[in-house]
Amino acid sequence: MRDRRNNTMTGYGRERERRRRSRALLGVGFVVLLGASLSLRTGVVPVVAVLAGALVLAYVIANVLLWRDKRSELRRRAAGAPPSWPAQLPIQMAQLLGVKAPGQHARRVDEVGELLGRLSLIDGELNWQPREADRKRGAGTFVFDRSWSAEVVPIWGPGSQGCLTLTRPDGTAVDLWIRHPADLRATLQPV
Repeated sequence: MRDRRNNTMTGYGRERERRRRSRALLGVGFVVLLGASLSLRTGVVPVVAVLAGALVLAYVIANVLLWRDKRSELRRRAAGAPPSWPAQLPIQMAQLLGVKAPGQHARRVDEVGELLGRLSLIDGELNWQPREADRKRGAGTFVFDRSWSAEVVPIWGPGSQGCLTLTRPDGTAVDLWIRHPADLRATLQPV
């Protein structure tokens, strides 16, 4: 069976996810080695108890933050604001699309990383805006009009993450890293 994510993401997106998985595996390996070395000194039970407590605490904190984010978005929509999602636009793609990147990012062509921002659905078009601090430093916005086709893929990991791949009819593809991919997919269905 073919992995759908590899068919929809750009090369940049696949490389970013590969790096993220590698870092996660290295982190897990480090925790296992640290736990094993500590268990030799203190015993297995205290180490397992501390690791389990840390995992539960991380899970609870992540869910509280996601819950607050969802509640905030529901309040925004109830007040009449258009639907929106936190989104990261790769700097290389921003430069390709003509979006002015802030500060030092504007001078480097081979920049790796993402610009933080928000994706909004306004009149059937997706509008990406950088965060306020980047807007003050001269970063621009970009509107993905109706000619762009959208594919939303959830990504494994904490924080309800996803990849939105937008493709223009000429073949130009852009990955945006979003939060709450299921909500975005459901919102884009009628459009």
